[in-house]
Amino acid sequence: MNIFFEILFFGLLIIGFYFLFNHKTKREKEYEKKLKESLEDEFIIDPETGTKITLEEAESGHWIAHDNEYRTVPETDLEKLLTEDEKQIEVALNYLRESRDYRKTELTDEQFDVFAKSKTLNNYDDWSYSNSFSFENGIVILPAPELHGMTYYQDDYKESHLMFWKKIKNVNGHYYLREKSMAEKIFDKFRNDDDIKLLDYECFTFKKSFDLIQINRLLEKFENQKGLEIEINNDNIFVKTLKLTSIEDIKRIEKILKNVC
Repeated sequence: MNIFFEILFFGLLIIGFYFLFNHKTKREKEYEKKLKESLEDEFIIDPETGTKITLEEAESGHWIAHDNEYRTVPETDLEKLLTEDEKQIEVALNYLRESRDYRKTELTDEQFDVFAKSKTLNNYDDWSYSNSFSFENGIVILPAPELHGMTYYQDDYKESHLMFWKKIKNVNGHYYLREKSMAEKIFDKFRNDDDIKLLDYECFTFKKSFDLIQINRLLEKFENQKGLEIEINNDNIFVKTLKLTSIEDIKRIEKILKNVC
């Protein structure tokens, strides 16, 4: 009888371990379902152009892009993306692809250097970018800034953001603005010595302009806007978000920049 109970005990123990290590959450099951659907599809999507291509074309590296310059990723294909973050980025990219105000482009060496020399991107440990689009007097890219953990317990940070660059009237100055920390807000109650006054933003001056009136008028357009990095360098203005690329951020920044010249 003891042997019977021992066999039963070990049998239940094995079954328990099986379900413990093979149990999948609802999210994991959904992930596997979408991955399976994606692999079964005879087409894949070129992330740069939104063009549907076969696996053979992708492996060869040669295919003819769709003749529609403003081609977007269909909603049915968006559902096959594996994460909500990927969907959010593709929805934003679809907006840029289908809009007549934007045109898919490749950065020239000179344009890349302008971004690379910006204080905004140099604040990060490293960065890369993708999906550049040109618009009137400017360019928008999706930079992925990186912050590397300083200790064993800190995770590295890397996420796709939005960054707009637009040519403006030369202000002959260089300023960088970011949201104030709580300590800076308290300190400014006693002494606010920033050259540029924009509520909730701390200003860093690298080259002082003789036309602060024009700069403050320009920055008035950004009043009550949160979660941005703003840089003005002579005849360039850069505006970068601080969170994952979204269609909402594209719309609010383009609305501001249309009134900036």
